[in-house]
Amino acid sequence: MDDMKNRSLCISLAAATLTTVAPGLESEADAAYLRNRIPASACSPESPDDDAVLQLSNGSWIFTGTETGTATLWCPVATDQEYSALDPYSITNLRLWYRDPDGTATGSNVTAQLYYRTEGSNNLGTMTAGINSNTSNVTGSNRLGADVTTNTSTDALFFARVTISRNSSTASVAFHGLDLPPNDP
Repeated sequence: MDDMKNRSLCISLAAATLTTVAPGLESEADAAYLRNRIPASACSPESPDDDAVLQLSNGSWIFTGTETGTATLWCPVATDQEYSALDPYSITNLRLWYRDPDGTATGSNVTAQLYYRTEGSNNLGTMTAGINSNTSNVTGSNRLGADVTTNTSTDALFFARVTISRNSSTASVAFHGLDLPPNDP
């Protein structure tokens, strides 16, 4: 009976140790990548004109009423390092979460591109060729990803530029958010 008790105690201690140590090990293993989710609600319209045609609905940006055209949103990419420095992190993928009711047709679409600004620079640099919902034939909510040119500049700020467009007031196009997964999307 004592052997059984000792074995149970050892298993309990091992389980407790793993639950407290394993998350730290997982975080260290994942430290080589920046994982970030950016909900649509964290993004801001680029101009008063864009703000006038868009609204937040259920956490997603959609067109207001019968508005049509193209609107631009800027999304902050926060890092867990001081001064938004990514070194030694890597951004390897960008993924767009959206709804495009006409798939590959051109009546509506959502695009996303990742940018950065280094210390002392007035210009933005691009980190990916971008994502366009018109490359997928899915006619509803979906997600698309793109490889990112790794940038580990210190003292850089990172942003995503999202455009949402429709040419018909009945097209229910929406931008849900972005994420930066560590593996190919």
